[in-house]
Amino acid sequence: MTKKIAIIVLGCASPPYDVMIDTIRTTWAGVKAPGIDIYYLYGNPDDDYSRSVLSRYIVGNVSPVKEDEIKAIGDVLIAGCGDNFRQQEDCILRKRLIAFGYLASVGVYDLIYTVCATSYVDQQRLKQHADHLTTKRMISGVVSLNPCGIPFVSGASMLMSTDVAWQLSADRHEIIEQNRFGFRDDVTIGHWIVTRMSKLSLETFADDVRRQNPMTPAHIFVPYPRTTVDYVMAPAEKHRPVADAFHYHFHSRKPGDMIGFHRRYFSNDL
Repeated sequence: MTKKIAIIVLGCASPPYDVMIDTIRTTWAGVKAPGIDIYYLYGNPDDDYSRSVLSRYIVGNVSPVKEDEIKAIGDVLIAGCGDNFRQQEDCILRKRLIAFGYLASVGVYDLIYTVCATSYVDQQRLKQHADHLTTKRMISGVVSLNPCGIPFVSGASMLMSTDVAWQLSADRHEIIEQNRFGFRDDVTIGHWIVTRMSKLSLETFADDVRRQNPMTPAHIFVPYPRTTVDYVMAPAEKHRPVADAFHYHFHSRKPGDMIGFHRRYFSNDL
C-alpha cells in the first residue's frame, strides 16, 4: 500500500530563503503528487518585510501565534516561536518539533519528511523509496557524527515515521530545555533519539556509525546516504538526476540553479 507522506519545507520569511520558497512552489512542489501533502513552516514574523512575505500566501493579517502553539492556514504552518536566528537561536528546532506534533495528530500520515528551504524533492522517487520503509520507530537520511561524536540525521533531508515525530514533539519542552547544540537542530534531535529513544548507549551507537556497522531496529536510524545529493557548490552543468536520489541540495542564493534543474529534467514529470 502506498504510504501517505507529509513534507515539511522549513520556511523563513527573510532573504534569501523567501525567494527559495517561491522557487520551490513553482518547481517541484508546483504539481501535486498523489499521497503527498506539502506544508511550508514558519515562525512568527517580526518585521514588515517578513509579514509581506507571508501575505504572498495568506489573505489578510495574521495575529501572532502564541508560544508553543501552531496555526495552519492552507499549506502554511506558523509556529509560536521565532522565524529566524535574530529572534531566537533555536527557532528551527522549535518550529520543527511543534509541527511534528501537529501533523502527527492529524492521523492520516505514515511518514513525515522535513527538508530545508534549498531542497529540490523528486516526489516520485520519494514515494518509491518510502514503499520500502517501515512506519514504526524509524528516522532515515544521511547519518553522520558531529565533532563531539553525536550521531544525527542531516536536517536537510530527514524522513521519519509518524510515531517518532509524535514522540519528539511530545518531548519538545525537555528537548528544548536540554539543548546544548544551539541552532543545530538535527544534532539536538539526533542526541535525543540516541540517548532517550534508542536501545543502545551513546558510545556504542557512535561507534557503529563511525565503523559503518549495519543499523538495526534498536538504532532507529536508517542510513540512506545515496538518497540526497549536494549541489551547493557544484557548477550548474553538473546538476543532473542521480539514481536512488530523491533529494537535491542547492545554493541558497542561486534559485536559478534549481529552476534550471527542474526545467531540464522534471518539468513534465508529474
